[in-house]
Formats: sequence, C-alpha cells, structure tokens
Amino acid sequence: MTAKGKKGAGFAHLVPSADALAAITEQAVLVNAPISSVHVLPGFNHRGRYSGDELTSETLQELVKSIREHGVLQPLWVRLSNGEYSVIAGERRYRAAVLADLTHLPVLNFGVVDDERAEELALIENAHRTNPSIVDQTISGFKLLTRRTGMNQDELVRYLNQVRKGQIPDTHGVGEWLQATYGTGISVWAQQRSKILNFTPEELRAVEAKQLDVKAVYELLNVRDQAKRRELLTEAVQRGWKAEDVRKAVEALTPKKVHPLLASVDGLRGDLPRLRQLTGKEAARAQKLIAELRALLGPGKPG
Repeated sequence: MTAKGKKGAGFAHLVPSADALAAITEQAVLVNAPISSVHVLPGFNHRGRYSGDELTSETLQELVKSIREHGVLQPLWVRLSNGEYSVIAGERRYRAAVLADLTHLPVLNFGVVDDERAEELALIENAHRTNPSIVDQTISGFKLLTRRTGMNQDELVRYLNQVRKGQIPDTHGVGEWLQATYGTGISVWAQQRSKILNFTPEELRAVEAKQLDVKAVYELLNVRDQAKRRELLTEAVQRGWKAEDVRKAVEALTPKKVHPLLASVDGLRGDLPRLRQLTGKEAARAQKLIAELRALLGPGKPG
C-alpha cells in the first residue's frame, strides 16, 4: 500500500508498506535531542483523550524499567515548534524517559509541519507499531476531519449523514479521504463510528481493554438513565455479554407500550358469553353498539 500523492490524502488502511514507511521517514532527520528540548502539546496526542490511565507513572513503570536497562529503542517522531521539538508520536516513551531520568532522546525530526499532517504522521507511526483500536481510529479520524473541513464535531456528523443520503454533494472529499485512510466510507462513519463519540469514558475503557465489543456498547446508547447505563455496563463486562445480550437487557428496561384499548378488550372477552342473557331493549342496544363498533373499525383485511 502506498501513499497518495496528494498532500493530506492519507495512507491506505493507515499501515504503509515498508517502502512507503521508508519514504516517509526519509523526510525526517535523526537527532539525539536533549530531553529538555522535547515537549508534548496539550491535547494533541490521541493517547489519554478518553482515559488518562495509560500515562500515569504507575502504568508506565514497566516501560521505565525497560528504558533504564536498554534506552529508548524506537525514536520519537517530532516536529519543530517555536525552536523546540513537539512530540508527534511517542508520548508514552517520552514520559517514561523523563521518569527514567534520561538526559537525551532519539527523535526523528520532521521539521515544521501543520497539525493536520502531524496527526496523519501520528496515525501512521502508531499503526506501524501496533494495530490501532477502533476507538483510537475514530477519535483521531474525527479530529482530523474537523481540521480538514472546518466543521465542529456535530456539524461533521450531520454533514456525513447528508452526504450519505444524497442530500448534498461531498464538497470536502471526505468519502475519498476516509476510504484511502481507513478503508471505510462515509456510511460506516456516519452510522457507526459517530456513535463512539457518545461513549462514556468507562465504556471507551471497556472497549479498549477488550472487555466488551464495540457493538455491545452501541446498544447501551439506547439507555437514557445514566445510572442504569453504568449498571448495565458493569453487568455486561462481568458476564461477558455480546451485543444481543445487551440488547435484550436494554429492551427489558423499557416497558412495552400497550394500546389503552387493549386492556378493555381483554376484559370484554370474558363478558361476551353474557350477551346471550340480554333480551328486549338491552339486546337491541347491544346490537346497535356492536354495529357502531364495526363501523368505527371499518372493513377488515381480506383473508
């Protein structure tokens, strides 16, 4: 899979071939940078966007130990910002290196690049090292799209649905970009991926930890009571529920709507045998009422 020639077009399914990756990294310069000159821009890196757990000193201890023994084996990807290095990819390695009291870090400096290109590089680097989760892909993808289109998140979701329904043309080329970058189109992002934006932090963590499938969490979105939604999430994780199990639990929370006349009809069934007891004016009135009811219901369906 190769990179698109057009700037910002992304890479097919995010994972470039070895040759394509080499072409990307050839644009950068390997530097042994003082750690004091390396910084993380707040809110840029996708890690910790939905949970800060991955970046706490406790969760980094294993990586800190490895760095103390072997150093930083994979260079961080950085860009120039105000004369210093801003992390594009490798925030965990950076924070672990700080905890390990390193004085220098190996970095691949891509020079001055804008936020959109930096986000794409971060996705590529992460995809090359790991298999990006659907949560990471979605959060990063929507952030990139908001930058590309100038829309906020709600406007973007509305735009995706309007394009999907053929109500407006795809003037921003979002469909082509999504297909080239993620191998999925507008319908998937409008109808499925956009739902992930409404997951709670606890639900995101459950998906990331593979405790619950993303489709199972989709079902939880139908629960309006947030307390009950948290209870169901806990139960679903503990019992290892699939989407169908969660759907049944959610349906059980919602009482079935019963037509107000059905209760009366059920009671009337028991009284029908007593019609034969009516005579005279009462029987005539009953016949009239039955005729009125039939007229009200109209002709029945054939067969």
